[in-house]
Amino acid sequence: MKTIIIGAVVAAVIVFIFQAMSWMVLPIHENSMKYSPQQDAIIENLSQNLQENGVYAIPNLPPNSSREQHEAFEKSMIGKPFALIHFHKSYDGMMTSQLIYGFILDLVAALILAYVMWTARDRFPGFGSKLILALMFAAFLIFQSSLMMANWWLTPWHYLSGEIIDHLVGWTLGGIWLAWWTGREQVAAKP
Repeated sequence: MKTIIIGAVVAAVIVFIFQAMSWMVLPIHENSMKYSPQQDAIIENLSQNLQENGVYAIPNLPPNSSREQHEAFEKSMIGKPFALIHFHKSYDGMMTSQLIYGFILDLVAALILAYVMWTARDRFPGFGSKLILALMFAAFLIFQSSLMMANWWLTPWHYLSGEIIDHLVGWTLGGIWLAWWTGREQVAAKP
């Protein structure tokens, strides 16, 4: 258990540092968010018309609309613009709690990967096979998060490309550490 916990903590630190650098230092996300010169008018209009924090699909149907209303709405929307808006009534700046929560999320993910690597060490005995396992973990994240958003909400590539790089590079780096850490006893035990 000690091997799993130590391995996961270090892997989470590696992934977290890469993710922070990806957003704050490296040019990976420099084009993730588009700019609008009309942003002041847009945010003022949103503030006047949206009453609570949330994710809004605009236009959209009211809750409890019938299946027939959904079908008619879908047909009426073809060829028209739409927006998916993450709206917050106020911006409080990057909070320490967000950084801590981000690290906790990385730690939980690293614990899962470390546990799988450790418990399946006989099936994945070499460094390379463990690293491939980490890459499969990253691929799973990409297919079930980033590409799902592209599929269902048409999230554009300029945003998704940075997310995909974060998953691949971050978990490759974390995976290199975990592959070595969880396999070092196997290497030492060989005659």
